[in-house]
Amino acid sequence: MNKIFGWLFIVIAAIVLYLWQPDFFDHAYRIIKQGDIIALSEYLRSFGTGAIVVTLILFVIMTFTIIFPFMILSGAAGIVFGLWWGTIISWMGEVTGALVMFIFARYFFRHAVEGWITKSPYLKQVDDYSAENGFKALLIARLLPLAPSGIITAVAAISRMSFHDFFLATVLGKLPPVVIKVLLGHDLVFASENMGRLIGIILIIIGVYGALWWYKRKKSQPEKK
Repeated sequence: MNKIFGWLFIVIAAIVLYLWQPDFFDHAYRIIKQGDIIALSEYLRSFGTGAIVVTLILFVIMTFTIIFPFMILSGAAGIVFGLWWGTIISWMGEVTGALVMFIFARYFFRHAVEGWITKSPYLKQVDDYSAENGFKALLIARLLPLAPSGIITAVAAISRMSFHDFFLATVLGKLPPVVIKVLLGHDLVFASENMGRLIGIILIIIGVYGALWWYKRKKSQPEKK
């Protein structure tokens, strides 16, 4: 029943928000879908002093849509507000979106999947692990620059991870990737002026995922006696 009410709430909320400002959502959706960071930054500027609030709202909405990369909005925030404030606003937006999604999914959907978890030894093991080591696992996942934030949040929400661990791991873990996404999105637009930094950021991302691949590969190999 909670699951039905959850989806009903999402549908009603989405309809109400869309009917309230259809032009805003249509225009923002088209720009973000195209991945046009410059057009998005110009659109955010058009809201004047309300640009910060609009940016935060878009971060929350994008958390639920899951399919759009935060780098587009983070890069636009870096252009509109400057790299420092763009990073702070992007970090606040991603954390706020993750918290809203976690609370919503935990309240409406955790009960719905408990039956599956108790019937599956593997899921039960994962659930128990998340309760005991949730902070560490989520922190590592959050530190990955291009990881799908919405999916990670959804998995954490239906696990037995405590809200305290989720909040702390999200607040700490999201900051480094947000810095990378703001710089990457910003420097892709102004590549000619920031080529050295852009190359450095790309190398950092490659290094992070290369180290993760190496660690997983090493861990999967049998120990030599």
